[in-house]
Amino acid sequence: MGLFGTTSKGVILVDIGSASVAGAWMFQKKGDAPIICYSTRIDVESRDGETVEQGMLRTLEAVCIQLVREGAPAYSREAGDGRIDMVLVSVAAPWQETSIQTVTLAEEHSFVFTRALMQKAVTATSPSPDRIVSDTSVISTVLNGYETAEPWGKRAHKAELTVLTSTLEKSVAKTINTELRKAFHSHSIEMVAFAPVAYAVLSNLYPLQKEYILLDVSGSATGALIVKKGVLAGVTTLSQGVHDLLAAGRGAARGGAGLGAIDPNRNATFGPKVAAAEAAWLEGVKGMLATFAGEHPLPHTVFLLADEGVRPFLKRLIDESTLRTLWLSEEPLSVIALAPEHTTSVVRARGLAEGDIFLSILALFYQDRLRKG
Repeated sequence: MGLFGTTSKGVILVDIGSASVAGAWMFQKKGDAPIICYSTRIDVESRDGETVEQGMLRTLEAVCIQLVREGAPAYSREAGDGRIDMVLVSVAAPWQETSIQTVTLAEEHSFVFTRALMQKAVTATSPSPDRIVSDTSVISTVLNGYETAEPWGKRAHKAELTVLTSTLEKSVAKTINTELRKAFHSHSIEMVAFAPVAYAVLSNLYPLQKEYILLDVSGSATGALIVKKGVLAGVTTLSQGVHDLLAAGRGAARGGAGLGAIDPNRNATFGPKVAAAEAAWLEGVKGMLATFAGEHPLPHTVFLLADEGVRPFLKRLIDESTLRTLWLSEEPLSVIALAPEHTTSVVRARGLAEGDIFLSILALFYQDRLRKG
């Protein structure tokens, strides 16, 4: 039976980033919060002569092994059966790219706006041969200069559609798909880009927050998006992340501290190399935000997404930096480091699951998809 019977939908969630890879087993019943009954997250450790992609794929394989050996029995105990309906995979930068463009449809004589016309506009552009489209959606529609949420059947001379398109590197997507099919023997695998997923979920979690910036910091990249009047207005990516900060921290730390070298209390392990790495990353983030500021007044709410081990450090770094000079008003800037406790009321973790903000966001995205059919 399906979602609306006595059994639940079973889903394997996989979150792929350049800093870490995570996986979870979850199930969803009609009207209930998603239940994650097993989760695991493994850091992507750099090895000499290995690319970030190779490190990610090696880590993905290790996560899949844990999901099969430990996760499957835990899921069977909690859900009552071992069946899964799909594997939902989010892929972050540097392997995903998200862009926003405006597509204009104009005719001398008025025309009726239909779903077929919208589909034509959405598919008007195609990615480069080395990339595949993971998601395309219309995030706003303007007919004859007026924005409308219900454009169907209305007549217009001009339609302007804001189209959000996400693409993945084709070779990476193929390798990920092969690994997941081998591990779970499932052909129902869907890959999504993390940026539009996070936007969709945050819009539901904070419906009154119509304007904000989201910073998603991974190992080798930092993604940023800006939301204005409830609509995604800009997306950009910086090819710098926590890997440079970690490497500098290890070099500056006595005795070669690992992840602990990123210390939210900024202890004596922070030397000139770390200061230079911090300054370089902050300058890159400042450039991204300045690009947004050239088009829109910057919102005073900033959501920060990062792995647990570096989240407090990054929040402190942003709070203490000169980034605030980009905001022209004296209104205080609110930096919210998103953590598992922000979703505990809407996502339940039990059994062998631990709170994980990225997996929770992915679970809520799946739940929203089910609601919309």
